[in-house]
Amino acid sequence: MPRKLSNLERRRKSEYLEGYNAKLAEFSNALREVPYTEVIRFIEYREQLTPFHTQHGVKGDEFDNVIVIIDDGSWTQYNMGKMLTGRDLEKRLERSRNLFYVSCSRARRGLAVVFLTDVPDKALPNAYDWFASGTVHP
Repeated sequence: MPRKLSNLERRRKSEYLEGYNAKLAEFSNALREVPYTEVIRFIEYREQLTPFHTQHGVKGDEFDNVIVIIDDGSWTQYNMGKMLTGRDLEKRLERSRNLFYVSCSRARRGLAVVFLTDVPDKALPNAYDWFASGTVHP
């Protein structure tokens, strides 16, 4: 085993670490708990070797079918539910509107927008209006 790797292993197993070395050992030990298949999937995703992308990563691309998954509970810079109501902080409203447009306009044929969080009731009229040719399931 190369010396650098053996030093990392020794440090990882040590019980008397502090500061940065303790955090590095904790991270290294936690990383070993992640199944290898998940590590491979992450690398494939990061290297854009999967059919999945973030909304920020698809600008300019087109796909036959697109599923936009929205989780307003995870974001602070965007809120698609409030954007559909037209009521939010002006800056966030504009950012949300732009990202929603980029996400939805990638589809050539099929588009599904799935909210993982509850959509405000006041957003439904806009959803019915914007997706008039499709189906909206509240």
